Formats: sequence, structure tokens, C-alpha cells
Amino acid sequence: MRAAAPGVVSFVGMVAGRPVVTVTHPSSGTPPLRTTYLPVTGSVPVGTPVSAGQPIGTMATGTGHCATGCLHWGLLRGKRYLDPLALLGGGQARLLPLNGP
Repeated sequence: MRAAAPGVVSFVGMVAGRPVVTVTHPSSGTPPLRTTYLPVTGSVPVGTPVSAGQPIGTMATGTGHCATGCLHWGLLRGKRYLDPLALLGGGQARLLPLNGP
């Protein structure tokens, strides 16, 4: 897994039994944006500056409803979720219902 934008690794650990990596983007406003990646096992320690595209971990499989692996990528400002595709300059997030497509 690679960082979507430059920032600093601010969390590497388990949340609800799944491995998570969070990158905070300090120059993105107040409060700063944070990207979250799960299930991803972190490969860099908290406090490490990262550039866009830099490896930050590996996908974990066999966790939750994605037995073969699927990325849950989030973008937050404070506690508010935003569309992570905005970091890439386009697109629109699509959420599937819990029962399948």
C-alpha cells in the first residue's frame, strides 16, 4: 500500500481487530486531513514523514468481510468523512450496500 498524498504516519495499529495505517497531512488546513488505510499492516513507524506514492504497508487478507483482501480507504477532516478521490483530482466515491451490489 502506498500513501495517497505527502504527510506523516500518525497511527499504525489495530482497530476493531483490523490493522490500520493513518497518515496526517499537516499542510492541508485546520484540522488537517487524514487518510486511513485498512486492512493494512504498517511498514513504517508513527512519526515517519512520507511522500505521495511511498510504501506504508501491505494489505492484510482474511480480515472482516474481504477474505481475499479489499482496501477501505478513507479521508477525514476532524471527525467528518470526505471523498478520498478528491485527493486524486476527480471521481466520486461509491459505497455498496452491505447486502452486496
